[in-house]
Amino acid sequence: MSDKDKILEEILHLVERYYEIAYKAIESKKDIVSYSGAVFDSEELKSVVEALLYGRLAHGKYTLLFENNFARSIGAKHAIFVNSGSSANLLAIATLFSEQLDDSLKLRPGDEVITPALTFPTTLSPLLIYGLKPVFIDVELSTLNIDLSMLDKAVSDRTKAIFVPHTLGNPVDMEFLREFADSHGLLLIEDSCDALGSKFNGKYVGTFGHFGTFSFYPAHQITTGEGGMLVTNDDRLAKTAKSIRDWGRACIMPSCNPLTCGDKECPKSYSFSGKKIYDLPDDYDKRYTYINIGLNVQATELQAAFGLKQLGKLSAFCNTRRRNFKLLMDELEEFDKYFILPEAHPKSEPCWFAFPITLKPNIPFRRSVLLKWLVKNKIDYRLPFAGNILKQPGYKNIGYRVVGDLKNTDYAMYNTFFVGVYPGLKAEDIAYVADTIRKFITNNG
Repeated sequence: MSDKDKILEEILHLVERYYEIAYKAIESKKDIVSYSGAVFDSEELKSVVEALLYGRLAHGKYTLLFENNFARSIGAKHAIFVNSGSSANLLAIATLFSEQLDDSLKLRPGDEVITPALTFPTTLSPLLIYGLKPVFIDVELSTLNIDLSMLDKAVSDRTKAIFVPHTLGNPVDMEFLREFADSHGLLLIEDSCDALGSKFNGKYVGTFGHFGTFSFYPAHQITTGEGGMLVTNDDRLAKTAKSIRDWGRACIMPSCNPLTCGDKECPKSYSFSGKKIYDLPDDYDKRYTYINIGLNVQATELQAAFGLKQLGKLSAFCNTRRRNFKLLMDELEEFDKYFILPEAHPKSEPCWFAFPITLKPNIPFRRSVLLKWLVKNKIDYRLPFAGNILKQPGYKNIGYRVVGDLKNTDYAMYNTFFVGVYPGLKAEDIAYVADTIRKFITNNG
């Protein structure tokens, strides 16, 4: 063993010791039942240290390995690592505006995109940034997902795409949605940021559409701190998305010698449908030839190194989320007089992000009173993202079309909240949450 290898071994051993001492002390001080949190151990920390000592901080071998392993793990052909789930959404829309694509894959300003009004801001924002017109439809209260029965009414001759989130990890009926999109010639994008590990009819969500997006923020199924992934099974879309992620450049190879590069992915001139896109000197560096209006939404090698270890734990994390969800459901079913409890499609297998609870009408207490009780008893919660996003100040003056009255979206905004089921919670934590809600209802029901 070389001196370098010996030193690395010593460093990694110290990292492991540090984790055992420092993080156990942190865990012992926690006194709040959080709705989410990063769950990791010394393996992730050692992986990051190795990546740091390797010396390449930007896109490199860890990123490529993470992308390849991620794609394989969910059955996608291509995975493109970015700096957030929000950036994955942005990159998906940016890609569909590329001049490299033919009309069947292309969006233009003014095109309509069907999406639910109960949404997250950065699911909607890319549509607005690129001049698309959102067409909002309602959700079902039992699933908080898009109301598929409204799709026919939502389609017009300007409709070009559907952008649908799997709310809180609960899969939309993707067989129906895929068939609907195909029958109307619509692009389909899945915001799967809440839903990594969720399946519909045995297939992972995020792989049904032209694009799927994922988030690795600490609240989600795996984390890289910040980070996200864009996946696709279309070679053309993958190549274009990689170019746009990397400033719009022509060369998207992991490494490039500009004097000798002859790889088929980096030809001397690009053409599409027989039309040459550019013709530059043969010795021009393709790394600095720009064939798309690009972005820079790259993540780092350190994030990828962390994510590689997290990805190996995804199955166990999902199993724990499902267990915690079931434990809480079993405890709260007796209160169906007061609550609309979450439902999943019979063909789906959610990897739940959280446990949503919606108060029924005409019950003797309000959401605000119950939430104050949870806070008093040190139980964390969240409200349903933006609720009806059209009621949010930042989105008051956007251009849009609404189909229906959004009554369920409005109802959820005022009556829904969710609590945690993430892997950092033990069975006794779930029991405590249920018992706290039970005591509230005993006193207020």
